[in-house]
Amino acid sequence: MFCLLVGVFSLLSTIQFLIFDLNEVIILDYEAQFSIYMEADPGISPWVLTHKRNIRAGLSTVTIVVSFWLLYCSHSSNYAGLLGSALWAVAYELTSFCMVLLMNRSIKEQFKELSYLHLIFQVSRMLLHFFCLPFIIKRTYTLYKDTKASRMTGRRKRPSISTIDHSWSNVWLGTWCRT
Repeated sequence: MFCLLVGVFSLLSTIQFLIFDLNEVIILDYEAQFSIYMEADPGISPWVLTHKRNIRAGLSTVTIVVSFWLLYCSHSSNYAGLLGSALWAVAYELTSFCMVLLMNRSIKEQFKELSYLHLIFQVSRMLLHFFCLPFIIKRTYTLYKDTKASRMTGRRKRPSISTIDHSWSNVWLGTWCRT
């Protein structure tokens, strides 16, 4: 039951942050082209700033699909899907956190409060996702143990020849010889 709530939370929070990210204003004055980010030295930071929307859209799209997968696996009791969803949540949050740190280095001094806001949003979302992970892992472990136990009980050994009861064959022979 809790895994369903985690899936719905993950889905809705991803959509919410995707809307925030795609509607973020980067250039304040379109005529003067005044940006909130500094001109960065060559490296990974300007590349992240340039492709931020595409990276966020791609990560969010995959996370939305994984959230639906989490809902399906929770409903169908698929432990491998639950584990994969938990691993993706960790990868998604760590990637997003790294992106926020890279972008915070590039924000101009006048807009440092905005970088703190980005960081607070990211850390709060990470804490909420990571708070839910133990419940998913516990459910995954329970389903794994149940699946393993059901496989063990499903295997029945056939009786060997030495354990066959031959007492009924004597009764049948005895009734056949009497007639």
